[in-house]
Amino acid sequence: MKQSECTKFITGGPDGDLGSNEVLMGEEKVVGIVDGSGVLADPNGLDRDALLFLVQNRLMVSNYKGKLSDQGYMVKVSDKNITLPDGRLIESGINFRNTAHLDPHITADFFVPCGGRPEAINLTNVE
Repeated sequence: MKQSECTKFITGGPDGDLGSNEVLMGEEKVVGIVDGSGVLADPNGLDRDALLFLVQNRLMVSNYKGKLSDQGYMVKVSDKNITLPDGRLIESGINFRNTAHLDPHITADFFVPCGGRPEAINLTNVE
């Protein structure tokens, strides 16, 4: 499979060194990013130009202005009682942000922990 045909989910935002380099250097389709400001996800892929804007200006995902498909969403840490496109109710943006990397509804070929979520991978969830 070609790199450009793969998908990836990133923890650590476009405002940080690791997350920004992952966006800049990778050719994969980014389907989700979690950072300090919230969760940005779209199974059809996030708008690369909009992600590059965030990277170049060292902005968090809450500043994303790109297009999202009808399945895409942004949940900010300040959000409460948000209904996702699949009908799930997110009561707390903070709680969702803290566990989004474990959400079975967000799938990708690669999970790239670039920071942002300390202990995102540990002995109890590594599987």
